[in-house]
Amino acid sequence: MLRVSSPVLGQWLGALCLLGGYFHPASAATTEQWKTRSIYQTMTDRFALTNGSTTTACNTTESNYCGGTWQGTIDKLDYIQGMGFDAVMISPVVKNIAGRSKDGEAYHGYWPLDLYEVNSNFGTREDLLKLSEALHARDMYLLLDVVINNMAYMTNGEDPATHIDYTVFPQFNGSAYFHPYCLITDWNNYTDAQLCQTGDNYTALPDLYTEHTDVQDILMTWSESVISNYSVDGLRIDAAKSLTPSFLPTYVDTVGGWMTGEVMDANATNVCNYQRNYLPSLPNYPLYYSMITAFLNGEPGSLLKEIASINSLCTDVPAMVNFIEDQDVDRWAYMNDDIMLAKNALTFMMLFDGIPLVFQGLEQFIASSNREALWTTDYDTNATLYKLLSTLNAIRKHAISIDSSYINSQTWPIYQGGSELAFWKGAVGRQVIMLLSTQGSNGTAYNLTLPRTYGAGIVVTEVLNCVNYTTNTLSELIVPMDKGEPRVFFPASMMPGSGLCGYNVTNVTHSELRLAAVAHRSSSGSHPVVPFASGFGPVLFLALVAFLSF
Repeated sequence: MLRVSSPVLGQWLGALCLLGGYFHPASAATTEQWKTRSIYQTMTDRFALTNGSTTTACNTTESNYCGGTWQGTIDKLDYIQGMGFDAVMISPVVKNIAGRSKDGEAYHGYWPLDLYEVNSNFGTREDLLKLSEALHARDMYLLLDVVINNMAYMTNGEDPATHIDYTVFPQFNGSAYFHPYCLITDWNNYTDAQLCQTGDNYTALPDLYTEHTDVQDILMTWSESVISNYSVDGLRIDAAKSLTPSFLPTYVDTVGGWMTGEVMDANATNVCNYQRNYLPSLPNYPLYYSMITAFLNGEPGSLLKEIASINSLCTDVPAMVNFIEDQDVDRWAYMNDDIMLAKNALTFMMLFDGIPLVFQGLEQFIASSNREALWTTDYDTNATLYKLLSTLNAIRKHAISIDSSYINSQTWPIYQGGSELAFWKGAVGRQVIMLLSTQGSNGTAYNLTLPRTYGAGIVVTEVLNCVNYTTNTLSELIVPMDKGEPRVFFPASMMPGSGLCGYNVTNVTHSELRLAAVAHRSSSGSHPVVPFASGFGPVLFLALVAFLSF
């Protein structure tokens, strides 16, 4: 049995007492609450400086600390909220190893040393608490990235099997807390990933023995304390793929609240297996990789196939996290600098089933390193994707506000062309329809006819350009397309309260909007909504899948 020595226990109690002055009893938000949110992910060291500078250099190739802080993040919450985000994910907050190895410094926060001390490069405990309070004052959630798979130790070229001094880890001060050293050789081998180290011979990442209840108890006690102390609303579990799978449901149930765990795998069978058995949510890597194939490789049909697979295998798709960039994958603009393709991918990612997450810098279409300092962009609020995200967040929030069932409704594909896809989400009469293109900015101008949309004679607003269209007597919507631009439609009668296209942001119910629309039709002679036949969405979806598989 692993036993905690008296000095180590004393350190823990001392740390907890020290934190006591900042104790705010709290519990993380639920999965259903998180589904309505959209997340902006920051890398603390590269997001904002305390002094507000936008000219301070940050050489990403050196992999050193560049000076971003929690106070800097507080000062830039207007920038985040201006895009419509109501949750912020921050880097791991615990004390990391000091110094520099061949791999650089621990500016990212993923090289933990001491769970009960904060990373002083980012600020103090008071600063972290102020960030939490500032977010909650704006009705924004705090999502904390946590590393519970490993610790970190600089070996600088020496063999990690013999050159790790485990006594430096206050909570895990002996080799018995860790798996015997081995290096992962096959990342697709889950057993290999769970028993071996993710580091290298310069920065070793000793793999915690998470099968053992003593290690589990230490990790769960710390996680509960950090949620309470800083009023954390949810956790992202880094490298969940490398953790003992059976520990995950115990961790989730004991610590409580919503969690999403990183399992970087393009295979929906593997990822959805984690949702069925271990975690309530995961970053939707299968969807991410299929978006690359669809929008960057010009194969839209592949996205429909992947959606069908995810829907059949995952138990709660709306709880998954959608993204097209994060701290571990290439920038979208690095893979393809056509901003029109990015606009289409972003539109799909934001409006498809799931919790959308945008990694800092995507809104500025940064094409270089995914660790670039954001302040070098001068936080341009007129950037094309910044404004697009503001609109997409607004229509998503509006659809949720007038229909509580919207967020858990399944998105159905309703059209596939040679380079176009159209999707429907929401109940009949208040659905969002997005029309996407893979043509890119060199696409030509043409009219596209969507065969079934909102019923006959219905006025709909294309919210990205604030143009109204009316469906014809066959319920078709004829849409002018040009330069590969995406289109997003919503019934014009349901637009009040959205804050878009000249409407104010107000709390308005679907019943109020429907009564207003009925009164308008009665006075104007407009045609009533002609709903789809019962079961139309699923039937069409299955037909499309069958067609694609033919």
